[in-house]
Amino acid sequence: YRKSSKRWAKLQKKRYSHKRLTTFSAPQKEQLPPDFLRKLLQDHGDMSSKRYQSEKRIYIGALKYVPHALYKLLENIPMPWENYKEVPVLFHVTGAISFIPTVPKVIEPIYQAQWGTAWLLMRREKRDRRHFKRLRFPPFDDEEPPL
Repeated sequence: YRKSSKRWAKLQKKRYSHKRLTTFSAPQKEQLPPDFLRKLLQDHGDMSSKRYQSEKRIYIGALKYVPHALYKLLENIPMPWENYKEVPVLFHVTGAISFIPTVPKVIEPIYQAQWGTAWLLMRREKRDRRHFKRLRFPPFDDEEPPL
C-alpha cells in the first residue's frame, strides 16, 4: 500500500508541477490606427449588397453581444471633467461588433469629489442660463400649424 501511494504521489507531483501549469498566452498584437476602424465602419454601413451576403450570419450572431458592447461603451464615456479620453477598441475583423476592453479604475473619494464639483458647476450653469435655453410650451403658436 505504501509503495503504491508513493508512486501515486510522485505521478501527481509530476502531473501538477509548476512546468505543467503554464498557460498559453497569445502574442501581443500591435494597435491599429483609428482610421482603420473608421474605414471598416464606413465600408460596412450598407449591408444590402451581394458582397456581404456571407457575412450576414456573423452580424446576426454578434447581436447577442450588443448589450455588453453598449455597457462597455457607456462605462468608458468621458466624465464631465475629462475633455478627451482615448481607449483601445477590440473589434471583429468583419466589423460585426466592437468592444472597449478596459475597465475604468477610480479612487472612490476622489471620484465622488469630482462628481460633486461637476454637479455644482452644472447647477450654477443652469441657474445662470448661459448655455441653456428654456423651452416654451406649447412649442407652437395658435396660428402656426404643426409640421
